[in-house]
Amino acid sequence: MVNEIFGHLTGGAPICSPLIWECTRFCLSRNASSKVAGALMLAGGEIMRNFSVDHFVGVFDRRMIRIYRSIGSSPEVLGSEGFGRDQVNVGLWEFTPDSYDMVAKRAGIAPEISQMWFERSFGGSVAQPIALSA
Repeated sequence: MVNEIFGHLTGGAPICSPLIWECTRFCLSRNASSKVAGALMLAGGEIMRNFSVDHFVGVFDRRMIRIYRSIGSSPEVLGSEGFGRDQVNVGLWEFTPDSYDMVAKRAGIAPEISQMWFERSFGGSVAQPIALSA
């Protein structure tokens, strides 16, 4: 979507690298808890860390700038068009260890649990026992 529809926002130069993956669709229910966005962003961070992806690139509207900031992972805005509610942006995210910790904290998910979920989802062996409650 970035290159095909919004390429003009990056100066017409296509963003194409095996180390940059597009993640444009960030959709949540209006009734979702504020921690759900952080959990989704944390899952994206696990993808980046475990598949050696350096950056995500995506298209987002102006409202998301505030949400990304509150989650703890703001993109570098590469280009924008429009004003107010109609503003569309293309941004580039780098997921650093500091932003990983911040996003995990905001999501209320321990990094170890996030990593375990990733490993279980992608076939890794997990030797960590899970605490059970009565």
